Amino acid sequence: MKVSNTVKEYFAALNRLKQNNPVNIAKGSLINKDSVALEAGRKRGSIRNRPGFETLIAEIDAAEILPRTKARKRNPTNPKQKAEIEQLKRDLDIARSRYMSLLYLNAEMAKTIRRLGGDVPKFGEVTNIVVTSDSTDIPY
Repeated sequence: MKVSNTVKEYFAALNRLKQNNPVNIAKGSLINKDSVALEAGRKRGSIRNRPGFETLIAEIDAAEILPRTKARKRNPTNPKQKAEIEQLKRDLDIARSRYMSLLYLNAEMAKTIRRLGGDVPKFGEVTNIVVTSDSTDIPY
């Protein structure tokens, strides 16, 4: 029996879904007639029980039963990743504290310029800046 190009496209789409490497739909999608049709670039419902589709439908039904391979997840207990995450958190805290320090210095310079009679461009107000001696935000 001769297989049409359309059915060949459906089989290629089915193989991509079996390998969890789809192009047109989301990874991890269920394997059924609609998802195979969408993966092949066709409309939902285009695979029907009609002559020429018997082997394709049988393959899809067999693939529905097969267990799916699960994607590997990040191991939260990996010491290398944990150390890297902690270092990134420290770097973020340092960057935030430097930013707040610069905001405070800009506000103080603007006050001094205004007190001396100068004109300060307004970029946005900074309010409620409190720097305490026991703050952990200071990086040095």
